[in-house]
Amino acid sequence: MLVLTLLLAGCAAPPANRVLPQRSPDGRYVFDFDRDVPRIREGRRAVVRDEDAPFRKGPDLYWLWDEADRLWLYCASDGAVGYYARGAEGWRRHVWTGARSERPERDLLPPPGLYPPCPGRE
Repeated sequence: MLVLTLLLAGCAAPPANRVLPQRSPDGRYVFDFDRDVPRIREGRRAVVRDEDAPFRKGPDLYWLWDEADRLWLYCASDGAVGYYARGAEGWRRHVWTGARSERPERDLLPPPGLYPPCPGRE
């Protein structure tokens, strides 16, 4: 029984914040990596391939779309959080500082599930 449990545990699906490729909530965009460089595609066309991104694919990087089709990235090794958002000028990378404003209902927050669970808290 122990062997079966261990085998099944090894086959568990990755958490949502580590799934690749990952579709945006509306299904229009797909996030993955191209040679460890973040890439967002619309159909077959790359709309983002960010060579200058501080985020590279690795075991300490997590990603998740929010409901507004912003792609969030979190690097556990240095605590950096950023996101890609589409605006009038196209897609841009933003740094998220977590700073709060006087209107907290308007503050932009990472999606639930972006961060990995704390060790020992499952």
